[in-house]
Amino acid sequence: MVAPHITGEVTPLQTGAASTGSADALKHGHSATLGVGWRSQSESYALLLARVCALVTLCAVPISTAGVNLGSGLVLLFALLSPEAWRACRKIFTSPVNVAALTLFAVLGLSIVYSAASHDEAFSFLLKYRKLLMLPVLFVVFYGSDRSKWQVAAIWGLFSALTLSMLLTYTNFFGWTAVGPMHGSDPMTKAWVFKDHISGGLMMAFLGYLAMALATTVRKGIGRWLLYLVAALAMVNVLFVLEGRTGQVVAIAYMVVFVAVQLLKSRRQDRRTRWIATVASVAVCLCLVAYAFTAKHSRLAETGQEIQQFEVYNQNTSMGVRLEFYQRSLALIRERPIFGYGAGSVRPEFEKLAKNSTGGHAAMASNPHNEFFLMGVQLGLLGVALFVWLLVAVGRECRRVDTLAATVVGGYLLAFVLGCFANSLLLNFTEGNLFILLTGILLFGGSSCQGSPDS
Repeated sequence: MVAPHITGEVTPLQTGAASTGSADALKHGHSATLGVGWRSQSESYALLLARVCALVTLCAVPISTAGVNLGSGLVLLFALLSPEAWRACRKIFTSPVNVAALTLFAVLGLSIVYSAASHDEAFSFLLKYRKLLMLPVLFVVFYGSDRSKWQVAAIWGLFSALTLSMLLTYTNFFGWTAVGPMHGSDPMTKAWVFKDHISGGLMMAFLGYLAMALATTVRKGIGRWLLYLVAALAMVNVLFVLEGRTGQVVAIAYMVVFVAVQLLKSRRQDRRTRWIATVASVAVCLCLVAYAFTAKHSRLAETGQEIQQFEVYNQNTSMGVRLEFYQRSLALIRERPIFGYGAGSVRPEFEKLAKNSTGGHAAMASNPHNEFFLMGVQLGLLGVALFVWLLVAVGRECRRVDTLAATVVGGYLLAFVLGCFANSLLLNFTEGNLFILLTGILLFGGSSCQGSPDS
């Protein structure tokens, strides 16, 4: 799903429309403003502001929770003030992604009626999935937009925010700075800035992938080598600085994709060059992976030890309690396989199962740290099917957009799916909002194929 988009050079996206818009503005006597080149004369300023706020909100995801909440509210406000957005509402259900997201949220909402949790707890848990409603909002905001401008701005804006976050984790790690709300003094939290090792590690892995994807759009020269440098620094960051296990697994998956792409590309080269490129790529990736699995303080290397401590000594370890949560989830799904226990039901049902347990087996959480199991407990196999439908719809939609946008969304979709096996990423604030905003902006930009809401 990801590799086909990065097997060849990505053609740089055209930005000539910006100069055309400026010429038209001068021709009709309009002053040069923020909207020139980004807003056609038929579009309202409310629509322009909604799109700008959506981009700013995307860039705020790696940095500020409050910024994402504020930005999302402004996107909705300006969308409500935009007549174009209202006219585009009739097209919402033409997108399979919108249909899947709205269906999933609606079923979660209906499950409150029979939820094992209290009404307040169930409703509070449902609100954590309200980010799903942003997909149709982004659809009407970007419907009929010039996809090249907004997609490129979104991708480079997110790249800049992630790069800033990465640089600050390095300066914190080396003791040069002590910045960020998540920064601490112990070895684990020393490098943290805006996010913890789970969210930060996943985003650093994605930054490495994003930098490699952008490198294919830049002409050969210092710009391309700087992007390669960012990609290398991002991978080192997730493997040896932040050391979040989820991010490390995703980084390894990206390395596999990279090696596969190099093998495909090398078929067009002479045999000597092909062998050198292939052996070098495989060797570097294997060395990094081997070190990540064997280093003394590596989180991946500690996986087996944590499981053993849980199973033998009943200690509360990260991997051990995950296995406990998975076993409880499977037991609950077997008991109610069709419709589950309702929104927010995981904690009360877990408490029933663990009431006579001690130590690690008594560990408690409101989610099983696995989005598939979380959906299964709340909505049964129906919920799992709806969640998979959403993921598949996003993957299929990638085939309808520009190569760079498809590569970026496909890359994060791969990370998101892998991460959902060890964390509840759609429920989580950072990873879930990044998935929704990135998908909505890149897939829905120009969704009318240069038509208008009235067409």
